[in-house]
Amino acid sequence: MPPKVPRPPLGGIDVSADIDPIREYGLKKGFLPTDPAEPAGLRPAQPPPAPVVAPEPVRVIRPAATRPWQAMLPDYLIEALRQAAAREGTAQKVIVLRALREAGFRVDDIDLQDLRRR
Repeated sequence: MPPKVPRPPLGGIDVSADIDPIREYGLKKGFLPTDPAEPAGLRPAQPPPAPVVAPEPVRVIRPAATRPWQAMLPDYLIEALRQAAAREGTAQKVIVLRALREAGFRVDDIDLQDLRRR
């Protein structure tokens, strides 16, 4: 590689008094000098680059897909479900799902939420 030939500053115009504040400002902002004779004391200390950590994707847990199911129940049971749901401030579906879970059926926690009360 041939030796680097120094260039005259700004086309031969002597502006050394004006260029020093500009060069100092550039060094403070992190720009690297192009002149290899630049004193190392003016260079800002570069901190080591921080490791890039990708954020974890947000996991949204949703209730299971549902479909309608109809059952013929005695009037007194439907009335008791309605009153219990009103007392607890939840849906009748939640009460039935809790009973099915206690009977040993798999019911996930997310499915026990009353979706109307989010």
